[in-house]
Amino acid sequence: MSFPVRAISVRWMPIRSTAGLLGIVLGAAIIAIVSLMSIFGPDPNGQQLSKVLESPGGSQLMGTDQLGRDQFARVATGARNSLFTVLVVIAVSGVGGGLVGLFSGYRGGTVDLLIQRCVDALMAMPLIVIALAVVAAAGASFWSVTLAISVAFAPLTIRVTRSSAVSLRNANFVAAAHVNGASTLRILLRHLVPNAAGPWAIIAGSQAAAAVLVEAALAFLGAAPGRITLGGLLGGDAQTYMYGASWLIIWPGVALAAVALAVNLLGEWVAESVAARSGT
Repeated sequence: MSFPVRAISVRWMPIRSTAGLLGIVLGAAIIAIVSLMSIFGPDPNGQQLSKVLESPGGSQLMGTDQLGRDQFARVATGARNSLFTVLVVIAVSGVGGGLVGLFSGYRGGTVDLLIQRCVDALMAMPLIVIALAVVAAAGASFWSVTLAISVAFAPLTIRVTRSSAVSLRNANFVAAAHVNGASTLRILLRHLVPNAAGPWAIIAGSQAAAAVLVEAALAFLGAAPGRITLGGLLGGDAQTYMYGASWLIIWPGVALAAVALAVNLLGEWVAESVAARSGT
């Protein structure tokens, strides 16, 4: 049974139902727990060769790996790194791609045509193929993985914000700003961005959880060597020892699902709140 929660809001982001409130609390709690675990937990790289492949229990809550490293600390660190990657991807593909889409839709003509043909070419390829191609070209590292996911996610954001710009560029307030001598940058930031915020936020929020899974897939394939990630913990040596030490893949898998759920819940809340405020 649910009932409306009308009086609760966080600044300008309303919480409209009990289910929405529970989702926000759950998402925020998961992220807070992951952050605290990674900050105050044991050293994720500390080796204890006397405790190699120790099963969960006692002082080793999630057991140890083939080098005696604390799996609890490594899972927490990997989850934190996944969250950081999502933030960077949303900043690059969400903000950058959104501005490119608004500029394309507002300018129109040859500029719009060239940008949209590039977007069409990218959208014709599977997302993971684009990401792998970027990693192959840029080399395996954290920043190449982040760039790869951002490039793969940007086309949809560009297409959505372009549609908003096309519908707004002939509006009276845009024409008035143009007549008054406002520059293209001012029109984009002052007039188009606020009015396109609803669809923009929705697409960014929906891509956040997908970014967690794509990052895990790339890390699983070895695209971020030397960096502790949930995808990396699921691959590599874990595949060799998983039959005798199943906790090496169980706990990273559970953490990956929890992080994706938390990001999805919070992303939906932000998207719906921005859309409601902008009247979308």
